[in-house]
Amino acid sequence: MGDAGRQHGNAAIPYDPKDFAVENGRLLGRQSASASFIAGFARHARIDALYCYANRQADAAQFASRALAAGGPERPVYWVPADSPQNLAEIGCLFVFHPRMREHAFLRRAIGQRAFSLCGIIHTLASQGGMDAVADWRIAPFQPWDALICTSTAGRQAVERQLAAVGAYLAERTGGRPPALPRLETIPLGIDCAGFAHDPASRAHWRQRFGIAEEDVAALYLGRLSAHAKAHPEPMYMALERAARRTGRRLNLIQAGWFHNKGIERNFREQAARLAPSVTMHFVTPLEGETYRQIWSAADFFLSLSDNIQETFGLTPVEAMAAGLPAVVSDWDGYRDTVRDGIDGFRIPTLAPGPGAGGDLALRHAIGMDRYDLYIGKASKFVAVDIEACAEACLRLIEDAELRRRMGDAGQRRAREAFDWSVIVPAYQALWAELAAIRQGGSQTPEAAPETMPVRPDAPHNPWRLDPFDQFAGYSALRLTPDFQVRLAADGMAALDLAYASPNTGFAALALPTAEEAATLCRLLAETGEMRVLDLLMRLPAKRRPLLFRGLAWMAKYGVVILRPAQSLPGKAERP
Repeated sequence: MGDAGRQHGNAAIPYDPKDFAVENGRLLGRQSASASFIAGFARHARIDALYCYANRQADAAQFASRALAAGGPERPVYWVPADSPQNLAEIGCLFVFHPRMREHAFLRRAIGQRAFSLCGIIHTLASQGGMDAVADWRIAPFQPWDALICTSTAGRQAVERQLAAVGAYLAERTGGRPPALPRLETIPLGIDCAGFAHDPASRAHWRQRFGIAEEDVAALYLGRLSAHAKAHPEPMYMALERAARRTGRRLNLIQAGWFHNKGIERNFREQAARLAPSVTMHFVTPLEGETYRQIWSAADFFLSLSDNIQETFGLTPVEAMAAGLPAVVSDWDGYRDTVRDGIDGFRIPTLAPGPGAGGDLALRHAIGMDRYDLYIGKASKFVAVDIEACAEACLRLIEDAELRRRMGDAGQRRAREAFDWSVIVPAYQALWAELAAIRQGGSQTPEAAPETMPVRPDAPHNPWRLDPFDQFAGYSALRLTPDFQVRLAADGMAALDLAYASPNTGFAALALPTAEEAATLCRLLAETGEMRVLDLLMRLPAKRRPLLFRGLAWMAKYGVVILRPAQSLPGKAERP
């Protein structure tokens, strides 16, 4: 692979087809963001090659197809097998689309902690898996040359609060100093702004389909249509109803997205009719294919009153700005970083209880009484959005076409300057290049940073995942050591053929000696007779000795060889 990965801050990018599987005709937000990153990176990264970290070469081929479809520069795509971390050292960094990187840190520890940098990114922080993953950044052997990307200021604050709590607990539990805080970097999610450009033909098509006249005003909500997992619709309906009653213009609300089930859809439709009878409602669901890009052009402003802790960034306000729409959003989580109040639109005040008010919710979630959806749904019940402030903001946009144009133009400029992949990708590359300098030393960092948790030769690399023949050493009566005596059984060669022919062998083929290696072992034993295991292994390639040492036990399992302990050398001998 050469040094191409190091030139401008490159990283191996993971790809598992399961993470990009379409559910109910759509990608989830995290999946969509990951797919968009691959396309944006392929188009805008200043690199000589792309590296795909995947379990199978076929998965890397799918990744290559996605990268090619993005339309970026033509460059080679290399497969980095997930079980060969040493290959990552040639690239310099592994970037993963989530914060769950504990196992990667321990995997690296086995080959050298300076081998490469690790970089993760947060999405939802409210799931048990997300919380555990963040806590691991205080526990696992992360280094000063690793980083966790937070996509918003509010998301970063949530991470910092949890890391502080975990650190304080560890210090009290062990009586020692808490582990160092990991490096947190704030980089927003990105989009392809050009893909959301206003299209007059799409506007005419959809407004005609809905029966929206040119002088009418249409608000757009786009995203998950879910009260428990995205945003309660009632404040939005009540605010629009107040605005509709104060204006002489006909007001429309387009709700475009995905319902999880028919019951949720029925609730949305019934509440819309009950709470906003003066607003003409239109639903576009499921939101598929080109409709996603077209529907923005039908609207005059965007409206999203997110109130859920599952959110950390929120792409739809950025997409709305790229489409030239002023945005009315709740002053909540990542929305606060994207929409500038009074410039690109309006941020509507939110209110939530202070610390100490949700301990029962956390407890039920922790012990599994409340699943993730129920936990976030309950928490969102206590987040209030200022309905009157939202009504006034919507009314101003309904009544003032020039204000809509001015805010829409400002938002479009902001989207291009702050959130387009052409801006975000260089920020990633600059971070990865800086991590490499911290790891290796360079012009900006003459001396490489010291390691945390240096590897000890007498300690396991990963105490959470011990070698099974270490952790379960007490299960067997005898332990194979290099001082055991080994000889070929009388019918060993025939037994070897039967061992490889067994239907119970194939699943572990990669963990076993190859048939050729096993035959070589048998030939050596046939020539020399009984001998010490260590002496036998020394006649074989050094790189394969650990696997072949273990393989002798498998060969004994099938009666190919006979192993017996050396009576004169009790105790545990050094492994080859």
